Amino acid sequence: MSSSKVKAHKVHLLIEEIPTIEQMKKSFLDLYDGWKCPSCGLEDETFDHVWTCDEHRSLLLKIKNNTIDLLLSLLIEYNPDITDYSALLMLNIWTISTDPDNFTFVDLIKGFIPLELTQILNLWIQLLLVIIEIRQYIYEQTFKEIWIRRCSFIKEFERSLGITKKKKLTLKNFRPFNNILNSDRELEYKFDALDSIRNNIYFGKNIIEFYSNLTS
Repeated sequence: MSSSKVKAHKVHLLIEEIPTIEQMKKSFLDLYDGWKCPSCGLEDETFDHVWTCDEHRSLLLKIKNNTIDLLLSLLIEYNPDITDYSALLMLNIWTISTDPDNFTFVDLIKGFIPLELTQILNLWIQLLLVIIEIRQYIYEQTFKEIWIRRCSFIKEFERSLGITKKKKLTLKNFRPFNNILNSDRELEYKFDALDSIRNNIYFGKNIIEFYSNLTS
């Protein structure tokens, strides 16, 4: 996959807009209405469900454990004097679930690095290189082991039903004009919001105040 496609996919992860079944229903409801998760066949395939689906649990546990092993090996490499990792291992980020009040491993998949993690790592090492390596490892493993496998299955299933890219484009082109305008406005709003978030982070402004203004 090209670097530009990787960057685009990482942005879609960050804003939770990878093409899940529920996401595809927004553009192709006639095609996907009634479809469930292609892995378990029981639940709606939302962004969170892709990673927390019971069919993916063993894979995600393996990726999480390997991530912890990689992180600990990097810490030992950069600082062999560390002897107690308990504070790091007790963080909620190693939980395989979603939580509106706490960061979990699903948030690491999105690309978020929680402050509580950086605060602990900062006590031991210069953390930038470690954070970059850990983020990239999580991205590559979840992409290869979960997302690519899921997409391959969907493509084969759609092909068996005669659903082609041309058919999707035909259906999408017949969306009501008002829906197209609303979709364009929504996309423009999201990009404006992302630019504002980036600027607030880059220039040290109050991010809480920004969110309050954005949602008021």
